[in-house]
Amino acid sequence: MTGNSIDGRYAVAHPLGAWQLLSRGAKGLLIARMVNRVGGFSMAFLAVLLTEELHESVHTAGLIVAAFGMATIPSRLAGGWLLDVIGPRVTIMLGLIGCATTQFVLAAAGTTVVALIGAVGLGLSYELIEPPTQAMIAAESDDDTGPALFGLLFVSMAIAAVGAGGLAAIVAGWDLRMLFVIDAVSCLLCAAVIRAFLPAREARYTIRSPAQPWRDRRFLGLFGVATMFTLVHMVVVFGMPLTVADRRLGLWAIGVNTALSAVVAVLAQPLLRVAALNRGGGSLALTVGFVGLMLSISCIAMAHSAALIMLSGIVGAVADVLLMSHLYAQVSRLAPQGAAGRYLAMFGISWGIATTVAPLVIGAALSVGDGVPLWLGTAAVALVLTGAAPAVSRRSDPPRHTSALAVVGD
Repeated sequence: MTGNSIDGRYAVAHPLGAWQLLSRGAKGLLIARMVNRVGGFSMAFLAVLLTEELHESVHTAGLIVAAFGMATIPSRLAGGWLLDVIGPRVTIMLGLIGCATTQFVLAAAGTTVVALIGAVGLGLSYELIEPPTQAMIAAESDDDTGPALFGLLFVSMAIAAVGAGGLAAIVAGWDLRMLFVIDAVSCLLCAAVIRAFLPAREARYTIRSPAQPWRDRRFLGLFGVATMFTLVHMVVVFGMPLTVADRRLGLWAIGVNTALSAVVAVLAQPLLRVAALNRGGGSLALTVGFVGLMLSISCIAMAHSAALIMLSGIVGAVADVLLMSHLYAQVSRLAPQGAAGRYLAMFGISWGIATTVAPLVIGAALSVGDGVPLWLGTAAVALVLTGAAPAVSRRSDPPRHTSALAVVGD
């Protein structure tokens, strides 16, 4: 069920259709998330803060960053539970205010203990906003519009990431702690936009479902695929900059690759409106996406020039658009009435697992053979998913349930 009266088929026929299908509240939510994302660059510098400002070892810094990653898992679950209890508006605002508070703690941290408290507190707040955000998108989508609407969510984050990278490059050279202050302020601005745009009478689940995702075999299949995908994704996110630096390809290539990937992600959005890719629960889209991911990682394995890093970013951006949009659309389609938030919250745990495990994988394998075995092994995982994901997709394509989240106000 979409947020307004525009025909759902418009989203798969017109470049602006996905945006126009959203209700006023959902549009405000996406704008707020973009504001937050522009300022959301500080986590990449947490380890630097610990080593440069607090003079901790790389090992200690890694443990604290891993503690942040582990804290995001209960945060995601709490976001799904709070969505059921108090609705999306208050849940999102609680998460944003919690992030702002803990970012200020990190900015002022004078000891490692205070920094650890700030990092864990940030992790516990960080994922609260994701289940309500995704549940609102799910509530306004159907079989035709789901991939396009989730694609709009992910591409808006990619666009904002370009601005975040530029701002980080400027501020990091001025004052490292100011990064965390700016991030905190962006969280508060995001909360203000949410307060203004999301309806005062909050969207609530109108039907409470007893369904439990962990008892749903179809969900477990999707969760397994998603966990392997997010692990591969995070190995690329954490490992590619280290490979670029180690092979002396020029750190400028990382920034250019980030911006180029965001542009390609925007240009690739029409793929989400291709009917042939959307049939059968998007099984063909997943196949194409995982083939693209495998090719992208293979480029990193062979990269001894910045050009191959750029090619990897281009191919990887197209793959991410297809994979993220269709995987989340499948989960929203799979969830019974009244359980969309719960299913999406459980599904998102895959990111917490990947964020915790990926640095360990990289630390163990990146130094071996110039990193080539790591990248070829990661590409092999993507190749396995090329065959596994479509099969799981076909098994998890139930009849479409009516959305259980009532969108109030437009």
